[in-house]
Amino acid sequence: MSDLPPHILSPVTHLRRASGYFDLEMYQEADRELRALPDEEPWQKKKKVFQVAIRQDLKDWANMRTLSRELRYLYPDEEDWWVSDAFATRRSESIEDAREILLDGLAVHYESAIIRYNLACYACLLGHPGECLDFLKEAVRRDEKYKEMAMEDEDLEAVREALQQMGWGTKLA
Repeated sequence: MSDLPPHILSPVTHLRRASGYFDLEMYQEADRELRALPDEEPWQKKKKVFQVAIRQDLKDWANMRTLSRELRYLYPDEEDWWVSDAFATRRSESIEDAREILLDGLAVHYESAIIRYNLACYACLLGHPGECLDFLKEAVRRDEKYKEMAMEDEDLEAVREALQQMGWGTKLA
């Protein structure tokens, strides 16, 4: 049955095949299966989401940014696309541009812990430890998991001692 022409296979079959190829890190084959999906909903969104994951694995930041930005514009109520766009923008353009995306996202998703956490990382990397700690505290107030993440995140190395003084984590010998 798998030798049937693509137009005979169902979208669900193409999506499953793309997933299998993705799991095997066979990204060209996964992309081929995704291209066979219809361009209408819900398939268009599923296709783009999968393509973002592929581009992230390939470290193809410019194309990941393009796809994430499309998803952010199509689904502004989903905070993940703001974060994904900023993540790719940081790597393909600059931290400053990524920060602007997240600040805009925070206006839409005011209670978002993940947007605040990422803003903390960017503030730290840009040399603004006070702003970083403020964003971190607010992220942790909304979701405790960010406390542990902060203690291991390379982006937050410059504030690690301050976090330890606040009682986050334990000092390493």
